[in-house]
Amino acid sequence: MGCALSSLFAVLWCGSGCNSQRLGAQFAFFPPNPPTYSISTDTEGNSSVRLLLHQRAPIQAERAQVRMTVKVLPTSLGQRIPVFAFLVPNPTCSILFSHGNAMDCGLIYYSWIELAHRLNSNIFAYDYTGYGSASGVPSEKDTYADIIAVYDYIESLGIDPATQVVLYGQSVGTGPSCHLASIRPVRGLILHSPMLSGIRVISDSKSICAPASVFRTCDLFPNHRKIPTINAKVYIMHGLNDEVIDVGHSEQLLAKWPKERQHPPYFVDGAGHDDVFEVNPIEYYRRLKVFIKATGSSN
Repeated sequence: MGCALSSLFAVLWCGSGCNSQRLGAQFAFFPPNPPTYSISTDTEGNSSVRLLLHQRAPIQAERAQVRMTVKVLPTSLGQRIPVFAFLVPNPTCSILFSHGNAMDCGLIYYSWIELAHRLNSNIFAYDYTGYGSASGVPSEKDTYADIIAVYDYIESLGIDPATQVVLYGQSVGTGPSCHLASIRPVRGLILHSPMLSGIRVISDSKSICAPASVFRTCDLFPNHRKIPTINAKVYIMHGLNDEVIDVGHSEQLLAKWPKERQHPPYFVDGAGHDDVFEVNPIEYYRRLKVFIKATGSSN
């Protein structure tokens, strides 16, 4: 099976002009079309958000004492991406959130208000290049430039990343989160339904002719190879019934991660890829609070 998949990849790779970024983008990125929100900017440069889907707000921002702002940032690769800030008084930390695939910031807008309220933490969320109102076409390199732009913006606000910023990556968002944690100091790293790497989501065979072996240098989001240069403590959560990214990815990541930089993981019985929170919201928030407190005491 591994050799057959490698042969298929070879055909697709040639069809993409032997461009691994272009080939990877066909499999890795599925931005909602049309976007679920729009951003308008007035004559004074102030931006505002209009949600295009009717959603029931679990809690009103005013009642939760969450203030929302939006800003459009330039990236080092020439794109422009939106960053949404959900700000609370006297936050315990600032979470830089990289969302999963097939969604944009409009779909998760109210969830971030709830998260900021429950954790008493600032939430900084953004859309990848090619998602939502961001310009361009998504690629692995662009997601790295995107998250660095947001990190630099947070730092420009006077927030110290090494003691205040916790990265939260979900699914494909674990790629840019692991990359950033491997090159910049952060307080902590949360990986929600993470992958070893992009190719290993399709085939995790260890055969010498499997895609993960043959196309190793073309692999997208090689999270497992970033571990040696990540100094932050990691907290991993994963649904035991995940059929998109098997829980074995998290288990193998933890097997490679130094024990002293691991926080006890959360493997959720009955949860799939996108419902780790929904299966037990109380436990989801409780464990996040414990992790945030643990990372604060270690700095």
